[in-house]
Amino acid sequence: MKTEPAGSPAGLRIFAGRFHVSAGWRQKIQKLFRRIQKSEKKRMKVNLIFIGDARMKGLNKNFRKKDKTTDVLSFPLEQNGRKIEGEIYISCPKAKRQAPRFGNNLEGEILRLAVHGFLHLLGYDHHSPNEQREMFAREEKYLKGFGAAGSGGGPC
Repeated sequence: MKTEPAGSPAGLRIFAGRFHVSAGWRQKIQKLFRRIQKSEKKRMKVNLIFIGDARMKGLNKNFRKKDKTTDVLSFPLEQNGRKIEGEIYISCPKAKRQAPRFGNNLEGEILRLAVHGFLHLLGYDHHSPNEQREMFAREEKYLKGFGAAGSGGGPC
């Protein structure tokens, strides 16, 4: 399994598996990760894992009791004050299919989903209208300058 090179920011490891995640995408994800940590004043240790629909469907069924694939799942493993540890799974095929819905190309959608996952690990959610506004505003803030559109308040 391909992992992040030694020069990656402390706390972020990217596992691409059979999916191609270019050096440029990795750098952008790393930059987003640093931006979010700095702004949120949190130290994070995150494994970002790219998977296919079948594996994502299995995770979604086991952990959320939903027998369908989804785009991103976040699993907080530890939250200790300012330190957060967790895993984020992104379905590359689902991201590719839904990218146009959010006005993104595949790279932009991967960036949106990574930010979305990081925010979930930080405790943000989108169950209520107020939570949605807060989370999606942060998504837009962090994606600014990366050429990627956020969720725009629409359903995830």
